[in-house]
Amino acid sequence: MSSIFIALCFIKTISASEKCIHGNAIYRTNNNEPEFRELTYKGFITQDSLIADLEKNSIALMIGRYVFEDAEYLTLIQTVPISTSTDDVEITPDDLPYTSPLLLFSAPVVPNSHFSNNEFGRESLMLSKKLYNGVTGHKNIESEVIVSYTNQNGRYNALKDNLKKTVLSVIGSLKIGAKKMLHIIATDIEWNYAGNEQTSDNSNKGKAKAQNDLNNHLESIEEKYTKLNSPSKKRQRTNLPTPLPSKTQKTDPQNEPQNNTSKPPNNKSLNDNFLQAVSQIKNTGTGLQNNIINNNRPSNP
Repeated sequence: MSSIFIALCFIKTISASEKCIHGNAIYRTNNNEPEFRELTYKGFITQDSLIADLEKNSIALMIGRYVFEDAEYLTLIQTVPISTSTDDVEITPDDLPYTSPLLLFSAPVVPNSHFSNNEFGRESLMLSKKLYNGVTGHKNIESEVIVSYTNQNGRYNALKDNLKKTVLSVIGSLKIGAKKMLHIIATDIEWNYAGNEQTSDNSNKGKAKAQNDLNNHLESIEEKYTKLNSPSKKRQRTNLPTPLPSKTQKTDPQNEPQNNTSKPPNNKSLNDNFLQAVSQIKNTGTGLQNNIINNNRPSNP
């Protein structure tokens, strides 16, 4: 939230429907003087809404997103009824407590906007941010706020030296000057170094680049393995050379394995070779049998 308004307000007018409420409210400008300002409010009612029912001529605590656009607008975040009119007592703006409205504003510092006023013992700077008006629907409204603060005990010395690198969050009393410029009389200031966001962005960019490099590396590996597993590579791996016979093994040119690229022998040649082998074995066996019989036959005296 960039601009949060908190104040006790007198409900001047109200219109309500199932989805939203809107109207005008009045709040006191400071603690001491009986001055009032009027704003236009609008609240959207949902299941998780913090907006309580409001009544005309009542006092309620109003919290919402604040925008100044020639007039004051408040998009409600929460409402808390404080007091309502009765038949005997009618509440008026004079019944508002003497409290100043609070404004919480977060934005970068406008360059070269820091000034010191030694006469009043205060320092000032300007914040600027584009806001959205939830009441009118207007976008990119340039909102500038002058922050006035005291630097007791050098509390904000470090702030002055790093204005170009910081985003301030300021809370304090809201004032609107004669020239319709917004002022915050700061009670507390916090700041974050904008460089942290830049560092985070650079870190994210570095991680993204590393991830892209890794993806490219994996894709190149996949391409190499795809080529390795291609059909041409498979054929090359299956055409392995025939191992050479050992020295003790005799080779028969007729028994050498045929190259895988040659045509396999047909069934007729296989049968012929088989029959020749059987015939050789049969003849060999017959010759051995005859030799045994002749050797065992008794010789003639």
